[in-house]
Amino acid sequence: MNWYTRRNFIKQVAASTGTLAFATGCRRLQVTDRNDLSPPAIDRLRAILKGRLILPTDPSYESARRVFYWNAATERRPLVIVQCAHEDDALRAVEFARSHALEVAARAGGHSHLGWGCSNGLVIDLSGMKRIEIDPQRQTARFDGGALSGEVARAAGRHGLAPVLGQCPGVGASGVILGGGLGWLSGLHGASCDNLVSARLVTADGRVLTADNQRSSDLFWALRGAGANFGVTTSFECQLHPISPVTGGDIHYSVRDARTVLRLFRELMDEVPDAFQATLNLTPGERGVFVSLCHAGSENEAERTLRSLRAIARPTKEFVRRQEFAALAERPAATNPANTRPPAFRGIQTVYRDRLSDDLIDIIVDRLGHASPEVIMGISHYMHGQVCRVAPSATAFPLREAGGLNVRLAYTWNDSATGQRLTQWADESVRLLRPSTGERIYANFQTYEARSGGAAVYGVNFSRLAAIKHKYDRENFFRRNSNILPTRDAEAGSRSAARSFISPR
Repeated sequence: MNWYTRRNFIKQVAASTGTLAFATGCRRLQVTDRNDLSPPAIDRLRAILKGRLILPTDPSYESARRVFYWNAATERRPLVIVQCAHEDDALRAVEFARSHALEVAARAGGHSHLGWGCSNGLVIDLSGMKRIEIDPQRQTARFDGGALSGEVARAAGRHGLAPVLGQCPGVGASGVILGGGLGWLSGLHGASCDNLVSARLVTADGRVLTADNQRSSDLFWALRGAGANFGVTTSFECQLHPISPVTGGDIHYSVRDARTVLRLFRELMDEVPDAFQATLNLTPGERGVFVSLCHAGSENEAERTLRSLRAIARPTKEFVRRQEFAALAERPAATNPANTRPPAFRGIQTVYRDRLSDDLIDIIVDRLGHASPEVIMGISHYMHGQVCRVAPSATAFPLREAGGLNVRLAYTWNDSATGQRLTQWADESVRLLRPSTGERIYANFQTYEARSGGAAVYGVNFSRLAAIKHKYDRENFFRRNSNILPTRDAEAGSRSAARSFISPR
């Protein structure tokens, strides 16, 4: 598979120094062997936590270690899981991991495509931290690091407001923001990170910082698109936006019309108003090809766009209605349909392309023809509107080109034979879908390493981010992410990052 392996991880860690030292002015720590977790040490940690501490011997361990995209490539066996109930728990967990030289993973919703929410060391699980406060006058939301996108949308919706967060309600709001963030309202209001007002985080050296435009402004810039590199972010303040009922739902077409739908979908998306966003899903089964949409403009404007969608090809069925935005935000994602038994394993592969070209359409249709019923292919986050009017260097999130999109391949299985067959199909699909030059990767959708390493994820911002990483996390303590190797010398950082990554097969 084109995913991280343990060998990749070991080689990346070896590229950095072997001892733990932290930001300027912080003392070096004496660390123990990572497996030397004595009962007294565990008992001391347990005693100071407000939340729960879970060990491999506990009955809840198996469920606690799982992430959403669970498979042989993402599976990890953490030595310690800290389920946080308070910011202090995250701080104590970081301190414990440092003193015992444990690899750290932080999670909220656990939807990282590469399973970065789990590790073989210590997992900091924020999913129990759910506090959400809405300020209707300032039109802002404050929420803890464990809040999900759908939960924030529901709380804001009670006041006629909406956040700019992910389209899937089960995705952690924190992860969406820290990786850039694209959703139903990005055409109107930009990326999720463009709407971040402030954040609190625990850094590698055990500080708790507030970052905004006035305080730690360099860190605030970096958090908006590369945030997982810099600490455990425990709370956020985000801008909300007034919203009226929206038009949303699905329009289905026959799989026989896939090529026509793809081409006309491209033409439509190049001309749609900022208030419209849609994802295109393609399945070889009875669901066929379907467009999932949200139009946040007036009902008349939405109807004009719907007429264009109905003219793409003859719809086989349609489920579109006027509804509250929060209700739309609560709908399960196409890759996680409701009323179905959860599979044993999930996998996903994605490729970012700067244009839905005819050649790309031909590859998608061909691979759909070789897909099995467990597969859902798709076009996600078609870039247009306000998100593309922000300069690539205004935040750490650089993907601002109109017409850019992510090709998505999602699949599930319950037995190893099926998993091997699907993985081989996905690997071959990704090989064909990847661009030959100028490869880019959306951090929140990353499923493989580009040959240029972190530069493919962070583009023009990579050198600046490497220097900020050196300032706040010199020893790359937080590395379960779209990782940036810390360096003072930006040019050397680019060379080092490219060397430290193994080129995919």
